[in-house]
Amino acid sequence: MSQFTKRLVAAALDEWEYFDRSVKKLDGTTRVGKVEYQDGVYLRVNDYWKLVHERYKPQYKHLTGRDRGWPWSAAFISFCMDAAKAGDGFKYSAGHAHYINAAIRAMNANNGDAIYRAHKKNSSRLKEGDMVAYWWGDRRISIDNALQIGWYNSHCDIVTKVSDRSVDVIGGNVMHSVTKKTLRTNSNGELTDTSEKWFVVLECQK
Repeated sequence: MSQFTKRLVAAALDEWEYFDRSVKKLDGTTRVGKVEYQDGVYLRVNDYWKLVHERYKPQYKHLTGRDRGWPWSAAFISFCMDAAKAGDGFKYSAGHAHYINAAIRAMNANNGDAIYRAHKKNSSRLKEGDMVAYWWGDRRISIDNALQIGWYNSHCDIVTKVSDRSVDVIGGNVMHSVTKKTLRTNSNGELTDTSEKWFVVLECQK
């Protein structure tokens, strides 16, 4: 495991610990720890938004963490990437599509220097530091049409642990918390989970 991956996994686990270990298990059972609207917890989400308006666009400066109508899952990912010292090689954003599309472009260009390169969901053996993404809403998204559409509703989770036929992933704004989920994989370590509309794996190359 690279030093970057170690930092990224540690950052995701630290945030999960702060939110008191919310989980969603393979059998669908859940445990919810701290949530975004509890007293004081919004300040942690505020830290995520601060990073986004510093790294991405100042227009998000008005968001404080109390803004429950604003999804913060991409801000969480951006925060973890900054903590892992991704530098300017990552597309920090308030929306996952921004960096998913960057990874797809890296795939199309066969760019081995990019931090993340995209793969179809069932064609890449998952490892720690990778990300998995699904689309949501009315518009069907695939790795083939994502760049043409440009902006779309989506969500990413960071792979933090690989086991036999499963992986643990951590994402933000899941059950109003930072939540660890367990996803199914096959014997080759490829994503087979059907709990969401998964469409792409972002392979960590750093």
